Amino acid sequence: MKMKNLEKYRTGGTRGKMKLAIPVPRTPNSRAYRYSPNEAAEPRHFLIGNRVAEIEPTEAQLLRMKQPPGTKKTVCPYSGVIDDDDAFIHPEDIKAARATVEHAAVEDVRSAFREMFSDLGRKHKGITFKAGPSRSKPKPRFRRKDLMRELVCDHCGRDYGVYAISLFCPDCGAPNLALHFAREVELVSAQVDLAEALDNELEELAYRLLGNAHEDVLTAFEATLKVAYRHGVSQRHEDTAPVKPVGNDFQNVARGRKRYVFFGFDPFASLSASELKILELNIQKRHVIGHNLGVIDEKFADLAGNAKIGETVALVGEDIRAFAIVAQKVVAVIDEWLVSLMPPPLLASIPEEQAQVQEPSPAADTPMMVGDLGVLPSRVGLWFAKHDPNGLPGSLGDDTAFRAAFSDVPHRDLDDALAKLEADGYVTLYRMLGPELPRINLTSELFAEFDPVALGTDPAMDAVELIHKVLPANQSVSVEELHKETGWGLRRFNPAISYVLGYIGDGHISRGGSFDYPARSFAVTAEERVALRLFQQQVRS
Repeated sequence: MKMKNLEKYRTGGTRGKMKLAIPVPRTPNSRAYRYSPNEAAEPRHFLIGNRVAEIEPTEAQLLRMKQPPGTKKTVCPYSGVIDDDDAFIHPEDIKAARATVEHAAVEDVRSAFREMFSDLGRKHKGITFKAGPSRSKPKPRFRRKDLMRELVCDHCGRDYGVYAISLFCPDCGAPNLALHFAREVELVSAQVDLAEALDNELEELAYRLLGNAHEDVLTAFEATLKVAYRHGVSQRHEDTAPVKPVGNDFQNVARGRKRYVFFGFDPFASLSASELKILELNIQKRHVIGHNLGVIDEKFADLAGNAKIGETVALVGEDIRAFAIVAQKVVAVIDEWLVSLMPPPLLASIPEEQAQVQEPSPAADTPMMVGDLGVLPSRVGLWFAKHDPNGLPGSLGDDTAFRAAFSDVPHRDLDDALAKLEADGYVTLYRMLGPELPRINLTSELFAEFDPVALGTDPAMDAVELIHKVLPANQSVSVEELHKETGWGLRRFNPAISYVLGYIGDGHISRGGSFDYPARSFAVTAEERVALRLFQQQVRS
């Protein structure tokens, strides 16, 4: 039996026992989910993307790395644990791979049965077989979301995403704590800029914005010191006595210093007397703002010198920036301290010829690719998605504009690109005698795959919204009325409703009499409601 769909994922083995490789779903910014094998490395979930920056590591940077960039191992950004890439496969990606293989296998079996019975009618006289309409179910789709904290490692150029704070680059393993805090300083500075740009009549709002910026400095500073300290504790020998809970020790310089002295290290030692005063004063100022509504108390008045009890503490943008810069200086020292907790320097443990980036960085003008299609098939598919007027599966029609858009591409290369799109189910081709390109029919799969990149809309996610509206219906659903309810344009609506119809049996769909939509109306059975709910769960996970 031919396994055309499964063959797309085959990387080895035999036809009877294939070795498959399933591409993992990607976020809108082309990052893949990863999950730390270290159960103690909460939150474990992170994202890893491509190398996006052209960086030639210096010798000093190589000394800070756990492994050469591009190594087939991943570093947990939260704990520094190193393991094979496969150990970091996300549980949701395992589910996605199983669903993808199941869909491909079912489609192969469906095609095989159809072909088998068609042959039966041809080979045996007196036996008539007429195949009914054959319609594939949509490929499973899996939503992947980017995280808010997105970074590019300043040692190897790896793009990645984490929750809040992490310690290491997941590619080269270099400490990235200072990189994180630099982003915090950047955001705080932007907040201060916003407050300072407000008119005088919005003074109260400006004060509130400055207060938030000031609080963010201390919050980020405390969290950073706490995360690094806990990592240091985790690196001790097992027989070392347990430490007391941290509490709010890092909201106080003296107590914070005492915590790190436990490791024989003082992160505040590099500060001058004036810088230390800035840090202590602003930490206390945060307590006044947060716990005393900004009213100066005796403790703050004693520390500040020129402050008067009962007055509102002043918040000046430059003071907040200075606070952030001093805090950043402390974090930079801790970032260097993290290197001392690592194994022997990378530079001393690998041959000189390997002490460089192993994976070439993509050029800034690298053409966009969708999935693993390749450059030209991706370009063709994106053109179809961008220029289709209504999102309906069917004939491309007049292909003059298409030919003109790809006049720079050799005929054979363009023909091969179309064949690749057909092999992956995005188009169907009707070939004729002669050198001309085949007639092209677009499928609903093309819109489902290419619209998120071409138009910024996601038919799978839109289908989830339509299903939410469809499931409560007790009678036939009018496609036109459903469209009106969404308020979407036809180009967005049709790929989404086509996705929904992929889960509805042909006998439950009325297709006649509608030129604007893929169907006029449809009804949903109990079995189909179950399938639609399962699809919702897959996409939302």
